[in-house]
Amino acid sequence: MTSHAKLSPSSAHRWMQCAGSLILEKDIPDSSSEHAAQGTAAHFLASECLEQGKDATDFLNCFIGIKKGNAYWLDTAFDDNQSRFNVDLEMSENIQIYLDAVRSQAVGNELLVEQRVDFSSYIGAENAFGTSDVIILTDDEIQVHDLKYGRGVKVYAENNEQLKLYALGALNNFGAFGDFKQVRQVIHQPRLNHYSEAVCTVDELLEFARESKNQVQYIRCLEEGLETGDGGAIADFGGSFNPGEKQCQWCKAKATCPALAEHILKTVAGEFEDLDAVDLNAQINTATGEVTNLENDRLSKFFSAIPLIEGWIKAVSGLVHNKLHQGESVPGYKIVQGKQGNRAWENAEEAEQMLKSMRLKTDQMYDLKLISPTTAEKLKKENVIGVRQWTKVENLITRADGKPTVVPESDKRPALIVNPENDFNNLDA
Repeated sequence: MTSHAKLSPSSAHRWMQCAGSLILEKDIPDSSSEHAAQGTAAHFLASECLEQGKDATDFLNCFIGIKKGNAYWLDTAFDDNQSRFNVDLEMSENIQIYLDAVRSQAVGNELLVEQRVDFSSYIGAENAFGTSDVIILTDDEIQVHDLKYGRGVKVYAENNEQLKLYALGALNNFGAFGDFKQVRQVIHQPRLNHYSEAVCTVDELLEFARESKNQVQYIRCLEEGLETGDGGAIADFGGSFNPGEKQCQWCKAKATCPALAEHILKTVAGEFEDLDAVDLNAQINTATGEVTNLENDRLSKFFSAIPLIEGWIKAVSGLVHNKLHQGESVPGYKIVQGKQGNRAWENAEEAEQMLKSMRLKTDQMYDLKLISPTTAEKLKKENVIGVRQWTKVENLITRADGKPTVVPESDKRPALIVNPENDFNNLDA
């Protein structure tokens, strides 16, 4: 029998919302990226600090190696199959923000770092577990803290399926050791200056467990039915997809998902019966020409679909590139030599000596540029610029206001008061 798709906490937002996605992507290998490796390094630094009772600056200029998803301290060893990250000032400052927040909650309570928790019994699946960055146990509360080191999008604790599964695991592991009444779920995103917190009762958490268990049973029935060729399961599989920005964002199968492609094209081009029979260019050209005539309600619907559409386009483009690079044929496309890169010195030292021999002036040989305020502030933190000196430097720094930007109404920033009559009456002046 084929192995079941993995019900991981990090993908819970997907399999809870879109059962078909978990089945569609289960045989697609995981991909790695430099951003993911950097996140692993940051998590490693944070856990080392918490376990050793140190601050992030205690590891300043140390190196972390990442190999096959595992992090460890480096001395001098380094090879091509390993990512390497320096604990620089930026990383240490951001991780310290996280450390300070966690430690403030842990005072007088039990702190558990990188805690593996098992929630199998709650969702009715074997070997369902995860590793929570931090769990804090108080007299009547379980806290689950999750560090997100990326700069991508803000993640919120409210209705966060990943944190709720960790919370179920914590309840399973430690429920007998306290009279817990509620669960506090916390997201830390220091690089985005973002902190999100949500609280639910244990009863509400158990209700989520029941919903999860029902979804897991549905997924398992689909898997087994598809494996045996059951007609009902095959029919249900087509209706098990639920395209949406949140669940599709990190789905490995979105480039080949027919439900997502159909959802996007119907959003843009309207209803149609056969996806393969649609003239995409004609439909999209027509839809593009009609944009300026859209009513605001329709325009809002299109605008909210942009992240989902952009994600799908990126996934399709990436898959086409990968297939062509692997020697597969994609009708109508080929690989050619791209534009040459910028010119560079093959040997900078040799070039420098050559130019010096030609008696060039310093300003002719070198591009001199004043350091930025950000670099100057780093010098202050390194005590190169003194506290009194920094006060004088700071008086010379200016910062432009942020440009007006469109965000969902749920964004907590106050809306700008826009007065077109006053804002535009001086355009001809």
